[in-house]
Amino acid sequence: MKDQNAELAIDFGDRILRDRVGTDEAYLESIYDQYAKSMFRHAFALTGSAEDAEDAVQEVFVRIAREVKRLRKVENLRAYLGTSTRNAAYSILRTRKRKGELDEAVCGEWQEATGIDIEDSIIASGIMREAFPKLTAEQREVLVLKIFDGMTFREIAEATVAPINTVTARYRYGIDRLRRALEGSNNG
Repeated sequence: MKDQNAELAIDFGDRILRDRVGTDEAYLESIYDQYAKSMFRHAFALTGSAEDAEDAVQEVFVRIAREVKRLRKVENLRAYLGTSTRNAAYSILRTRKRKGELDEAVCGEWQEATGIDIEDSIIASGIMREAFPKLTAEQREVLVLKIFDGMTFREIAEATVAPINTVTARYRYGIDRLRRALEGSNNG
């Protein structure tokens, strides 16, 4: 017979085995270990501030710690945490309104993730700093979730509570606008 306080098992499909495995603390700790970094990146993409992103993640975990029994019934934990993180980040944005910092932070992270050469990075980062803020908040969000967190379009749709066709369109239009901005700089 398995020990009920055994380590919580999480499979690669993001489905948590809820068969009374472990304590509530172990359950929350395992969720934190697996998802906190992704939640932080998501919140950071939306708020543009490491401090605000940490606050958003903390807010989500405080809330779910109070409702851990309900959390065990969630079918798609990744989408649930994505939605919760998004809501917490938007709550912070409404309070602090730091759009300029968001654009700077995401452009820097975008540059790092794309691995652009140092010589080209100065030009590309300048172009990105101009082009990225011109995308809608929804396009920026989808790009960050897809590129940095590797979420599928279906997962993004669940996390953002938007139809999958809308999510794919936001991604496609966002990428097209960024590509045109980069190509325009090469032609100009």
